[in-house]
Amino acid sequence: MYDKTKFIYVGIDLHKEQHTAVIMDCFNEKLGEITFQNKPSEFSKLLVKAKRFCTDGKGIVFALENSYGYGRALAAWLIERNYIVKDVNPALSYAYRKSVPQYKKNDSYDAQCVARVAINELNKLPDAMPEDMYWTLSQLVNRRANLKTHHIRQKNQLHEQVCVAYPSYKQFFQDIGRTTALYF
Repeated sequence: MYDKTKFIYVGIDLHKEQHTAVIMDCFNEKLGEITFQNKPSEFSKLLVKAKRFCTDGKGIVFALENSYGYGRALAAWLIERNYIVKDVNPALSYAYRKSVPQYKKNDSYDAQCVARVAINELNKLPDAMPEDMYWTLSQLVNRRANLKTHHIRQKNQLHEQVCVAYPSYKQFFQDIGRTTALYF
């Protein structure tokens, strides 16, 4: 169990090209904000900015919205440096965004909502664990799905072309992908 008052919270809205981080205290007060590029050479800028607010020996809790996607590299980088990194389900931060009367949609507010989730749900949030094995498996599954979709598209295009030249070809071949049909 963490004592919430002993930390500052950095909520990070993750994107392909750049991330936006909002730094907050345990009382939901916004302390600072930074936008940085999504590359390891830029990650240290986040630490420099966050450490400015670590007074009285406070630690830092980083909260990443879906740390297994665009934030995978950042999560691994922070974990290597022994920081607390929490994975925030996008549905939770979405609920916080929708809970205010004047709904805003921008990267800064999204990061602030991620930080609010971390503050309020600190002891319930799972630790981020960007394991390479699962990421690699996910990449392979996505690649297989893309290849299958491409294969189906090619087969449909072939069917369309053959129908123009031989409208009654289905009387001879049940499956256009069979060896004899392709040979024909």
